[in-house]
Amino acid sequence: MSSVAFFTLSRKTSSLSRTAQARVKLFRKKAFARGSEIGLIICAALVGIASGCVVSAMSWISKALHSLLFGISHDEWLSASPIDNELLVLMAPVAGGAIMGIVFLILRKRRNRPIVDPIEANALYGGRISLTDSIIVAAQNLISNGFGASVGLEAGYTQLSSGIASKLGTKLTFRREDQRILIGCRAAGAIAAAFNAPLTGSFYAFELIIGTYSTVALAPAAVAAILATLVARALSGNTFLIEVGNIGAIAPRDFLPAVLLGALCAMLGIVIMKAVTFTKQVARKSSIHQALRPALGGGIVGLLAMVTPQVLSAGHGALHLNFETQNTLTTLAIIFLLKAIASAAPSRIRPMSCNNTRVASCLRTRRLGGKDPEPGLGGRIGQPDRDPSANS
Repeated sequence: MSSVAFFTLSRKTSSLSRTAQARVKLFRKKAFARGSEIGLIICAALVGIASGCVVSAMSWISKALHSLLFGISHDEWLSASPIDNELLVLMAPVAGGAIMGIVFLILRKRRNRPIVDPIEANALYGGRISLTDSIIVAAQNLISNGFGASVGLEAGYTQLSSGIASKLGTKLTFRREDQRILIGCRAAGAIAAAFNAPLTGSFYAFELIIGTYSTVALAPAAVAAILATLVARALSGNTFLIEVGNIGAIAPRDFLPAVLLGALCAMLGIVIMKAVTFTKQVARKSSIHQALRPALGGGIVGLLAMVTPQVLSAGHGALHLNFETQNTLTTLAIIFLLKAIASAAPSRIRPMSCNNTRVASCLRTRRLGGKDPEPGLGGRIGQPDRDPSANS
């Protein structure tokens, strides 16, 4: 009798197991079907987790290089550390620039196609990015930052995260628009994790990567930004937090100064970007070989670092240091000017070939609610259409 009951129970268990497997298979099929919002949100969560891991890993490698090359503790920020060896401060950025020049020569021989950045990929190629090229950009970014060049890691964060997101979307055969949203989620996650600011990461994704605000992209971008921030905070602790102290109660009269400060910062940012562009144009028109320019720029950064090490690397340590100390406005202005000059120095080569005319045209069309330019537009403007994710 007991054997019959056991046989009946096992049959029921087996039947329930097959039913559960069929339901799970049906859910997976529906969730990851083309155009599925559930599948898009799940993928956005995965991309957010991956972005948080990328940010933490690259930050750790950067600090390890700073510790190895400049002899500081792994817990210290390079731009906030006093370094007595002035020759080391001068030569480290030069050495990093020389390595970048060698890398440029190698890549020029082995990879003759240009590297596509996330904004160009979303505007022109449906969010398709080569993962191999993304790894190359991240490695170059780490070399520049690790040897003290006045450059942040945000380009590496976003590029590598974009490559991972593009690979995931390609494997799942996402639609062109879903692929774009996924790349935007990657941008939201990378920037949110880098600055511990999910809202900032989401706005960055909508404004620069996706190119328009939509309800379809809202949930995936928010999920990616929040998860990336939580993962980076879990892996790196409070590394990305900025403490400004007690600011007291905020009154209505405080809004106007905040708005004016925001406008001033925006104008200063535009000036610095224009200066960087101008420096690139001057370097491009000069007779200096492209492989030698990073070393020359590294020398400029090294000379400025002998005045103050706050110009080195991304400058997060200098930001913390100036929050904690009472400096005069003149001193802060001098530090800001030196940092701006160091950032404009051609201390790295960024192999991003972006046709700004096409990108601006596509983004403007999408903001106005129109469709993407028709295929083949690149050939008429001067750049043939291609799939940048091919052979990645």
